[in-house]
Amino acid sequence: MTLDHSIIRLSINPKGFGENPDELTQDMFASELPVQHSHDYFCDEESGHYIGVWDTTDMVEAAGPYEFEEFMVVLEGRAQIKNNQTNVIDTINAGESFIIPKGYDCQWIQEGYLRKFYVIAENSAVESSEPENAISNVIILPNDGDVESQVSYQNNSGNFTAGIYKGNVEESPIALSKHHRFIYIKQGSLTLIDHNLTEHHFKEGDAFIILNGAQLGWRSDQEILHHYVELVSK
Repeated sequence: MTLDHSIIRLSINPKGFGENPDELTQDMFASELPVQHSHDYFCDEESGHYIGVWDTTDMVEAAGPYEFEEFMVVLEGRAQIKNNQTNVIDTINAGESFIIPKGYDCQWIQEGYLRKFYVIAENSAVESSEPENAISNVIILPNDGDVESQVSYQNNSGNFTAGIYKGNVEESPIALSKHHRFIYIKQGSLTLIDHNLTEHHFKEGDAFIILNGAQLGWRSDQEILHHYVELVSK
């Protein structure tokens, strides 16, 4: 749902979601084919950036290095990601956010239904002198209210940055956004004021996208905590 040319609100159940399953091939999985659905709220094919909602039934993906950067918010169910080098399995529960870096040698083992928000950067390059599978962990963002603002992950290309913001913005002047930004509010509420001085209100559990070039002001009457991703387009 577009609120303004510069703001997109995400729903966990967009209109028509679930009507047209994704096209899948057996080489993608080490299990029988699951049933999956995707809905892009934002798509920039040139930059390889995609933001939306996705679901799946039980499945085991084919093992190997992850092909892109991805930030996810688990909305329903739980995800299990196995490190192929150590066999350690990270479990991410509903309400938690996590990042799988490009090149991480892993295998997604899904038991039961899962729905998530996703933010993907396909065209980033792993520029390290180390092999891609040297990236050795899933990054789970903390939910604790005592956490401080931090950058949790930034790729080598600099076009994908994810982290946590905690603070109180009483009111900021309208300013130009220089990147696409995904925000998922964990605590508190936030008001965005667009260039027409229209107010757009968001609360705990809401997710939205601020597009590059947006002219927006911010206001919150209480401390807020949100997880975010910044995407730099070509």
